[in-house]
Amino acid sequence: MRRGYALLIGAAITLVVFHELTSLFTNGHAHDGSLALAPELHGANLVWAAPAIAAGIGVGVSLLVASASEAGIVMLERFGLPGLGADARARANGLAWGAIAMLGVHFTGAAFAVVPGGHTVAALVLGVVLCLGTARLHRLAIEHEAYRTFNLIAMLLAAGSLASMSLTPTGAWWTHNFSTLGTSDDMAAACFNIAIVASGAGMAAMSGALTHAVADVRFGVRRGGLTTMRVLIVLIGVSLMGVGLFPIDGDSTVHNAAALGAAVSFAVLAMGVQLWARRLPLTLVVASYASIAIEVAAMVAYEGLGVFNLTVFEIVAFTLVFAWLIALVAITHASPGPTDAAAGPHLAVRRPGGSHMPAHGGRGGRRRIATLAHPAAASGPASRHVRRPAARPAPRRPERHDRPQVPAGVPSPDLAGVPSPARAGMRRGAERVVMSGRVARGIRRWPGLAMEELMHDTVRIERNDAAERYELTLDGEPVGFAQYRATPGRIVFTHTVVEPEHEGEGLGSRLAKFVLDDAIARGDRIVPRCPFIAAYLREHPGYEASVDWPA
Repeated sequence: MRRGYALLIGAAITLVVFHELTSLFTNGHAHDGSLALAPELHGANLVWAAPAIAAGIGVGVSLLVASASEAGIVMLERFGLPGLGADARARANGLAWGAIAMLGVHFTGAAFAVVPGGHTVAALVLGVVLCLGTARLHRLAIEHEAYRTFNLIAMLLAAGSLASMSLTPTGAWWTHNFSTLGTSDDMAAACFNIAIVASGAGMAAMSGALTHAVADVRFGVRRGGLTTMRVLIVLIGVSLMGVGLFPIDGDSTVHNAAALGAAVSFAVLAMGVQLWARRLPLTLVVASYASIAIEVAAMVAYEGLGVFNLTVFEIVAFTLVFAWLIALVAITHASPGPTDAAAGPHLAVRRPGGSHMPAHGGRGGRRRIATLAHPAAASGPASRHVRRPAARPAPRRPERHDRPQVPAGVPSPDLAGVPSPARAGMRRGAERVVMSGRVARGIRRWPGLAMEELMHDTVRIERNDAAERYELTLDGEPVGFAQYRATPGRIVFTHTVVEPEHEGEGLGSRLAKFVLDDAIARGDRIVPRCPFIAAYLREHPGYEASVDWPA
């Protein structure tokens, strides 16, 4: 998907560069779309096609590298290519966005005549601000595939609009509305309409990926909230497709209905941010309400005060939609909580009061389970378990309605090897074993039912390949996890979380030790992009030979 969008962006940049070169060095100064392109492709002008194509290929390849996955970067590193570090890739992305902003001002220079210093100052300010902002965002969110893909989707809309601006024969189109770019029935209109349709389709297709992190239990998703968010994002994307498929000079009623549908869907999505999930990060909540406030202010300035025209309002609305969705991905994938005093300042802690993650989430993944010592015995082996301090109260014996009922006809589990104290406490019907003392370890399964025999006051770490994380439980209750991304021979740790009520108990350190030891046992190279895992590695020598520090 990223390859396709990078290719379209490169094609748009090729058109922009070719048009500008022929305009600068020949007599082809008219902005008359495809009608002017035909003569420009003959004679002396043809010489400018080569540098234009080279520029488009260069931009497309740079964006592919800037948005490449970890596996892609590993493959490129084998060829000894320079500039593959995260910082270099972030700078490349920032430069692309900055250049788009500056060229956009260049093609609408007359609209910035009221700005002190004219369009030159406006181009420099907007270009530098967008370059620095997007470079920093890319550096922070580069680990997230959904962000990397959607960044290209947003950039395609900007690049397609840029190509249309450079070619359009509609003159001062900005005095009418943004959609005027798609009305000239030529190459300029095709660039705009194709870009907006492709961007809308990409947004709709990515509704699940954009909201994937919201499903994490730390955000407290309400029933139906995640589905509602995804439906609204799909509606925004489909509405944008309608804007491109039905130009305003054609069926204006359908065009305006599509534009209104996108605006309303986004307003509902952003305003209801706390209805969809109870504990989304404050930064995202503030950004959501700020986006609505900006959109309302722009509408008042356009409709009521006449401060600016419809074009400015439309550009503001487009920008808010794409910026908010990028913020959704970046913030929800990297939303640290308070720190864990025992484990260091970089450990994200799950927000209080939230529902727990499933102890056995995902499907079909291979799992590695280890029963750990209590954190107080942090130096001990990973295969034994000890009783926690007596100060921690024993779990209450659940009432009968708390216990899972065994389906009729299901045989009792095989209790061979279960210590007699535990066996004596089991009820007939193979109900869940709960005792005040230590009981049998492991998970016993029989057709149609899985019974987890709780280990009183013990810590367990389980590798869940389907969810790509190590899950940490205490007395059978989830208390944390370490997220990772695995490729053949390589594992990238991206995020570590521990429940706040267990802050200061050293559970984060126990988790870090196990995941690192397990990675080495599997023969994987370790890439510590999670700050907590990185800090643990610096404080505990012995892992150096297996670590590839990120650039």
